[in-house]
Amino acid sequence: MAKMGVTTGGSMGEIAVGVSTAGPATDRAVRWAAERAAGQGHRLRLVHVVDSAIEATGDAELLLAAQSRARDCLASARTTAETQSPGLEVVTDLEQGNPAEVFERLTRGSDLLVVGSDWHGGKRPSRRGVNSLRIAASSSVPVAVIPDIDTAARRGVVVGVDGSEVSDRALVFAAAEAERIGEPLIAVHAWDIAVMVGGEYGYGVAMVGADALGSAAEEVLDDSLAATVAAHPGLEIERRVVAGDPVAALVDEAANASLLVVGSHGRGALARFLLGSVSHGVLAHLEGPTIVVR
Repeated sequence: MAKMGVTTGGSMGEIAVGVSTAGPATDRAVRWAAERAAGQGHRLRLVHVVDSAIEATGDAELLLAAQSRARDCLASARTTAETQSPGLEVVTDLEQGNPAEVFERLTRGSDLLVVGSDWHGGKRPSRRGVNSLRIAASSSVPVAVIPDIDTAARRGVVVGVDGSEVSDRALVFAAAEAERIGEPLIAVHAWDIAVMVGGEYGYGVAMVGADALGSAAEEVLDDSLAATVAAHPGLEIERRVVAGDPVAALVDEAANASLLVVGSHGRGALARFLLGSVSHGVLAHLEGPTIVVR
């Protein structure tokens, strides 16, 4: 295992970036993270993991070549970060192992882990970015997945709200982010009759009534936002209650926003290795920078 420029100790916050092969998605993720780190007075840690599967081949030349490419990628990423934010403290790590496991271990003390994705938007689920999904699922800190999509003309921080504890944490994170960048918070609560009352089996809708369910959904959103309104009195907050699939509702809103924030709903003994269906769904349909909060 090789390491370069490792910094330990101190109370400075840190944003970590997973640096894979050089390319537009990695460059955009590094620039996004560097700008955020500089604005918050954090250190930026650039990490490249040489997959242990390469070592398992037993081909020493292949491993050396992979390590050489990794050093080049880290050097390029450092240049990108320092150009984006001159004066930013940047450290680099070259590691070897299972990428998801290494990132989980290295970033336990980080404020945020950032990874790039080569998904360019659209309605069809992405078959790419598998490592991004695995890293987001296993990380113990919030994970930002950054696609190669220009969001300069967009405005607003969208957050998915469902009244759960992890949703509340996502809401706290999103409100702080919206206030930090001076953009409105767009709180979205989507309710699906089929899920709520068993409509997929043809019963329940007539007994409960869509109007009553809609009113209940409004109450969930209002109750969830009460603490946010009190904590951020000057923050512009837009409410969206949508009857339909939560993933579709969030993806539609994210298409015009600077950022989407969702909670991860992994539960039980394997909770930190799982993503909920909504967080998994939005990561498979990226429309812009998306942060998954534990």
